[in-house]
Formats: sequence, C-alpha cells, structure tokens
Amino acid sequence: MSEVISSQIQIWRQKCRDSTITQAEMKEAIAAIRKERAACSEKSTVSRAKKATAKAPIDSDALLGELF
Repeated sequence: MSEVISSQIQIWRQKCRDSTITQAEMKEAIAAIRKERAACSEKSTVSRAKKATAKAPIDSDALLGELF
C-alpha cells in the first residue's frame, strides 16, 4: 500500500474512534481501499502470468520413458 493511502487510513481510523468521521469520508475511505486492492490484485495476476510463461515445458514422454 502506498504511504499516502496508509497515512490517510490512519486518519480515518482515528476519526472513527473519535466518532467524528462523516459519511462522505467513509465513502472516500471505502473507494480508496477498493482502488488500492484492485491495483494490487492486478499486479499479482500479471506477476503470476509472467511466472507461468517463464517455466520450461515438461516433456512427459521423456519422464515416462525413464520409468520403463
């Protein structure tokens, strides 16, 4: 998570504890957190796809040939 979002979350948490957070701020917090999670999920998907394509194909015939 970026430093900006992390610091803003701390501010929102404090306002929740103090019961001073407004409904608009709550909506802003939810939108920011969702956006950050979506971005992280997208990065993770791309990373997994790169790792999957980087692996060498397995030669199953050669593996089976070694058994017999």
